[in-house]
Amino acid sequence: MTTVIVGGNAAGMSFAAKYKRNQPSEEIIVIEKRDYVSFGGCGLPYFTAGMFDDTERLISRTPEQAIASGLDLRLDSQVIGLDKANKSVSIKTSQEEYQLAYDKLIVCTGARPILPNFGEYNSEHVYTLTSMEDGLAVKEAFKNKELNNVCIIGAGFIGLEVFDAAEHLNKNVTIIEREATVMSRQFSPEMIDTVEADIRESGADLKLGCSVKSISDAKDGGYEIQTDDGVVKADVVIMSLGFKPNTEAFDLPKYDNGALLTNEFGQTEDEYIYAVGDCATSYHIAMDKMVYLPLATTANKQARMMADHLAGKDTYLDGFLGSSCLKVLDLELACTGISEVVAKEHGIAYKTSIIKDKNQTDYCPGQEDIKIKVLYHPETKVLLGGEIIGKKGAVSRINALAVAITAKMTTQQLGYLDFAYAPPFARTWDALNVAGNVAK
Repeated sequence: MTTVIVGGNAAGMSFAAKYKRNQPSEEIIVIEKRDYVSFGGCGLPYFTAGMFDDTERLISRTPEQAIASGLDLRLDSQVIGLDKANKSVSIKTSQEEYQLAYDKLIVCTGARPILPNFGEYNSEHVYTLTSMEDGLAVKEAFKNKELNNVCIIGAGFIGLEVFDAAEHLNKNVTIIEREATVMSRQFSPEMIDTVEADIRESGADLKLGCSVKSISDAKDGGYEIQTDDGVVKADVVIMSLGFKPNTEAFDLPKYDNGALLTNEFGQTEDEYIYAVGDCATSYHIAMDKMVYLPLATTANKQARMMADHLAGKDTYLDGFLGSSCLKVLDLELACTGISEVVAKEHGIAYKTSIIKDKNQTDYCPGQEDIKIKVLYHPETKVLLGGEIIGKKGAVSRINALAVAITAKMTTQQLGYLDFAYAPPFARTWDALNVAGNVAK
């Protein structure tokens, strides 16, 4: 039996490592177009900020370690075609093209940054931030004291994390976001306004509801970004406009953004082909459907479950909630489950409740405001989603809320849940208890 894995990043190597342990005698071939594997792109903003310098810390497993474990790892190789009838893929390297037969094909090709056509310009200091090469280039640009004006196009996860990195290095930052708020799919306007206020207070120019028309080279150096709200001058431009799944080589049913459609076990329409990671759909627990959740946690867990399932083990992963968090300045932002905008898009019945409370007692140092929004079914009161923003404790509480949503708990159960209490960490009624009790 031969299992071919296309892509050697988070999903691909997580599957390969676990499946090889499960099936040590099976031939497992990993095809990777780069010359490295197991790259942790989530660390890139912190790398560019100078919080660490060793790129090896972004690699969880070297090619040598993968080969030593028994994997047939083929670097600098790219799958350019699929022959489902003959169960083979076409592979291209710098020296040759060849066909490779498979018994099972695992597609883990990930996604690539969306790059709109903003015109012609010198691309020397226009970057995305997803690969090791990106990280090295942006880090060098940020170290250059002559490149002080940074423009970030797109205020999603990567955009805000890059802002945090640039602000840490005392750069002058402009953020351009076409939506009315930052992180608009994850956080509600009445929650995220605190973050936007802090971004502006830091000295950054935050342009919301603003679209980029073009980018051109400035006569005196750098770039001019034409927007529908004037011209922004920049020495460095960071594109963070979302991702497109790398699935063009695979003639299989796809989600509306191009991700491969799968069932909860990662199987595509073709019984011999599976897909996992940023190139595929995943099952959302609260929505009860397959959706697109391009997260490293999703990729790793789904891949491990698939490796056990395909090895015949009695294992099952309930699904995901898209639980996410990030740091912006001194604030922790965390969310899980369904947001209000997503509920509206999918016609999901819901009610919401928002509270502003304290993260701990006032007589211990560290008391801060914390905002919590919960979304729940209007009749059953079953929890569907939540957002938490604060300077201390937001992320730890979103993890508790993710457990509650997975367990299909109600707002009343959340209100009485027995959370740990001590003055430095919470109040006798934790903020999550209060959020549950306020929800009607």
